[in-house]
Amino acid sequence: MTENSNIKKGVFFALLTAFISGLAIFYNKQIVISGIDPLTFNIIKNGGVAIILSLLLWKKEENLNFPRLIFDKRLILIGIVGGSIPFILYFEGLKQVAASEANLIHKTLFIWVALMAIPSLKEKLNLFQIIGYLLIIYANFFIGGLTGFKFTLYEGMILGATILWAVENIIAKITLREVESVVVAWGRMFFGTIILILVAVMSGKVHLLFNLKLNQVFPVMGSIVLLTLYVVIWYKALKLAPVTLVTAILVLATPITNILSAVYISHKFPPIMSFNTTYVLLGILLISLGWQWRKKIAE
Repeated sequence: MTENSNIKKGVFFALLTAFISGLAIFYNKQIVISGIDPLTFNIIKNGGVAIILSLLLWKKEENLNFPRLIFDKRLILIGIVGGSIPFILYFEGLKQVAASEANLIHKTLFIWVALMAIPSLKEKLNLFQIIGYLLIIYANFFIGGLTGFKFTLYEGMILGATILWAVENIIAKITLREVESVVVAWGRMFFGTIILILVAVMSGKVHLLFNLKLNQVFPVMGSIVLLTLYVVIWYKALKLAPVTLVTAILVLATPITNILSAVYISHKFPPIMSFNTTYVLLGILLISLGWQWRKKIAE
């Protein structure tokens, strides 16, 4: 399979991930505000994903060496940086922040990733891609994105989580050169869940895991399904295409969340939403075309 074919597949997986991400942020917001403790929510959600991925790996790889994976430092690091601490920060902040604002902050991910990927992974951006980045930034922050936006402690928690996830993507990109995407996804969720449980023990919240009501547990099942799809598909995208490209595509989750919020929460469709979405799409198109143009010049 050629590199160009891999990149096209990576772009497809990134587009699919963006849709899942936009849906998941909107859905999870409704669960968190329903009263469930964020730490408890994340232990159940991430633990459920870890169990599903463990079963998938067991079925896929008959000779899978789980003891070796358990001591893989790269997977442990991804679990710490991407699968535990940022989830605590993000969902604590999400309790007090609108889903659209949380998504706005989270989608600065591509900026932090680019700042890290250029020196560490030697990825480069040409003029088309830079213009595309600027269009996405303009769409998210200057076309209605900052209306009523306030940067409080809770927004800061979401930003901290986003930066940690950016670091995770760099580590994961390097790890994916030698490790299958589903194994990296498993490491993120398995080790992340263990750390979350330890945090619950130290904070005296373990008992909350056994005090959940059925009307709180069942909605989390939807979150488990969405997160499983997210991590499996996202790491496929990350393995196949440049990290600066796929994280930019992930910004599409913002208009998806905004549309869902408009349909089910505010029941308003301001014209500015159309402008925002158009500029995001144009920016992503330029970034993708810029990458294709760079490849042709190199050939």
